[in-house]
Amino acid sequence: MTGVGIVGSGISGLQLALRLQQSGVPATVYSEHGIEGLKGGPPRNFPARFGPTQQRERELGVHEWEFADAQVRHWAVTMHTGEPRPLEFLAALRPPSSVVDFRIYLPRLLSAFVDRGGELVTGDHPVEELARHHDLLVVANGNRSVRRLFPADPARSPYSTPQRVICAGIYFGIDEEVPHSLDIHFLPGAGEILRLPFYSPAGRADVLAFEAVPGGPLESAGHLDADADPAGFHRHVLDLVAAHAPGLRERIDTAGFALTAPGELARGAITPVVRRGWARLDDGTCALAVGDAWITNDPLTAQGANLGSHTAFALAELITRHRGRYDEEFCRDASARLWEHARHVVEWSNAFLAGPPPHVGALFGRAAVDRRVADAFVGNFNDPVAMWRALSTPDGVSAFLADCERTAPAAAASGTTTTEGAR
Repeated sequence: MTGVGIVGSGISGLQLALRLQQSGVPATVYSEHGIEGLKGGPPRNFPARFGPTQQRERELGVHEWEFADAQVRHWAVTMHTGEPRPLEFLAALRPPSSVVDFRIYLPRLLSAFVDRGGELVTGDHPVEELARHHDLLVVANGNRSVRRLFPADPARSPYSTPQRVICAGIYFGIDEEVPHSLDIHFLPGAGEILRLPFYSPAGRADVLAFEAVPGGPLESAGHLDADADPAGFHRHVLDLVAAHAPGLRERIDTAGFALTAPGELARGAITPVVRRGWARLDDGTCALAVGDAWITNDPLTAQGANLGSHTAFALAELITRHRGRYDEEFCRDASARLWEHARHVVEWSNAFLAGPPPHVGALFGRAAVDRRVADAFVGNFNDPVAMWRALSTPDGVSAFLADCERTAPAAAASGTTTTEGAR
């Protein structure tokens, strides 16, 4: 047996492979698709990679796309509270997040791994068969054939049904009020509408996404056949935006609004789940789960790719420093260590699906009148541990607000400084 086998070619698997390669640990990537295959197909997701993930990419020598069309530099947040006016604030995201289609990103990482001498094996291979060939097998692919090895952990998986029905596409024809900005509209009881700039195979475009509460008014977009009736689908999408985010609708060019190409949609219903982090195979060897094989979060908090990157680096360090066999004890202990960080992401993501509790609503209210609070809140998307510490309790919000007051002179109300804040 030699080295580490990594099943899956998503961000977790590829960053793990590249990091082990840097450390001199032999690794083999098992991918359903080769480099060219990763470039095709419909969009898989719409990841935003925050500052710490980009720094890890720099360490790996694969950080590219550091240009404006692939960045989000501001967030425009709107909470539709049912009051005469919604709560709104604009915040700067420092450093900017990187928004690059995984059909561009993943082939670049896999190419780097292969070019540096890494072994790539394509096709569908049973996990039990692969484990016999490696000192350790890490499973980072969340397909159904793999998930059976890692059953759901009920203590960490509060939901048993989907909490959002997602319909997200890549479009032309949407303008920005603030350059390189993201818009998110929170619609209590209905879900969320999100728009963000995105660097896609078609170049600079925009993602428009509905995260619909099942049975709510936004769900209908996910049930229309966009291929059979593109014009009807586009009309329906525009009608939903007009009804629930009219300010965003005003920035969409009706004549120019369309998917960048047929099929540029991602749709589905996601049940958040944490699975058991390791499995004993029939021959007595063990496999360790990371990425989609381990945790599925709703994309609302945009932490999936960032958690995958963090996990890859943390696991690479555990593997490199370990002396002895990569046995059941190692897998169990490694999974527990990885959970110390991951639990903050999971608990935060699950909490946001339930809607903001009063103490978080109060934070949003302060953000709408104090730019320091708005910037600090959005900045915490770079640090999910700090974010969940702030949002999880009323005392956490109080401490967060007090810290904001100490860090800088008071800023003008966000709602009246949209243009100023963008400069």
